[in-house]
Amino acid sequence: MEVLKVLHVHTRMIRGGADENTLFTVNGLDPRRFQVTLAVGGGSEPSMLGKIEPQVEVLEIPELVRDISPRNDLAAFNKLRRHMRDKRYDIVHTHTAKGGILGRFAARAAGVPIIVHTLHGSTFHHALDPIQYRVYWLLEKLTARFTKRIISVGEDLKDRYLTAGISSVEHYDVIRSGMDLGQFRTAAAMTAAQKAEVRRSLGVPADAPLVGKVARLEERKGYRYFIEMAEKVLKQVPTAHFVGVGAGEQLDFLNAEVARRGLGGQIHFPGFRADIAEVLACLDVTVLTSLWEGLPRALVQAAACSVPAVTFEVEGAREVVKDGVNGYVVPSRDVEQLADRVISLLAHPEQARAMGTAGSALVHQGWTIESMVREISAVYEALASETGGSPAARGTPEAARPW
Repeated sequence: MEVLKVLHVHTRMIRGGADENTLFTVNGLDPRRFQVTLAVGGGSEPSMLGKIEPQVEVLEIPELVRDISPRNDLAAFNKLRRHMRDKRYDIVHTHTAKGGILGRFAARAAGVPIIVHTLHGSTFHHALDPIQYRVYWLLEKLTARFTKRIISVGEDLKDRYLTAGISSVEHYDVIRSGMDLGQFRTAAAMTAAQKAEVRRSLGVPADAPLVGKVARLEERKGYRYFIEMAEKVLKQVPTAHFVGVGAGEQLDFLNAEVARRGLGGQIHFPGFRADIAEVLACLDVTVLTSLWEGLPRALVQAAACSVPAVTFEVEGAREVVKDGVNGYVVPSRDVEQLADRVISLLAHPEQARAMGTAGSALVHQGWTIESMVREISAVYEALASETGGSPAARGTPEAARPW
């Protein structure tokens, strides 16, 4: 059986859900069947690149940057196209917005026979102005025409794209983001003393009601609403503390905003933490205030830790949080309802614990890394079979396209 040559294209490798998804995929693919290369752009974090297994070749393209830059974008496209043409990959699998658009156009131009894209979130969403929305929608529409398979991390995200007219249902597969759920279930069983120690490291009293959020400190993660919610909750539960865990460019801004509101002693932004499972397990309630998502991994992880959640209505939220069962879903940007639900859970700890237990039961093996890699491998095998094995290895790739 011929080994399939696979190139993954990812805009930048940072500490985030889409990035971990890609990392687990390239590391997990069976090297006896797949020869894997990962192309990443400028801005990738060395700590993430250091987690890539030796059997995965890494191609760094500095011009592949997140922000729109015509000069860099053209250079990245040309480098990707030349590399794909020279290496003659059987499959190009793209991720994220910029990597997905440039990577797919480059693969088309290089004549790659099988192009796959994973939706980790929506490229076009309500936070964009109408012109940006239309441009991103059009780019997704164009690239979908020559994408053999679109993998969505959630049903909501898939439905959003189908409703927007992006390809047809037979071109989609839903494959959940894989996670090491074991560490979260283990963290849920920590003793009171162990939880107290984690809280101490966060600057939180052992017995204080604790509400938290795990996400990068980026505007789209909605931390402004997190702070507004905390301010409202503190009027009813003055002993409560709040922690927002993650790295990102908004750290200084958020700390300044907390100080401006006079809440510095009760809202904490400790930055990046390696012990996310332990932090989540110490929470009484977790919240999600993102403006858009694909499938919120933090909600899955909180459920595995037996922690109830209150979340804005975003893609994937209802796939994890069953309203009134393991938490609550409130309208996006509705800080009043968000705060009310958090206050209710803090006021009724027995109900909150019961909801947490219910959430743990909802998280199953479909969320594991092994399951994700197995399903992605099956997609590759099916597409390779449709094209007659390894077209690139046989010297019969599709003709290069003028894109």
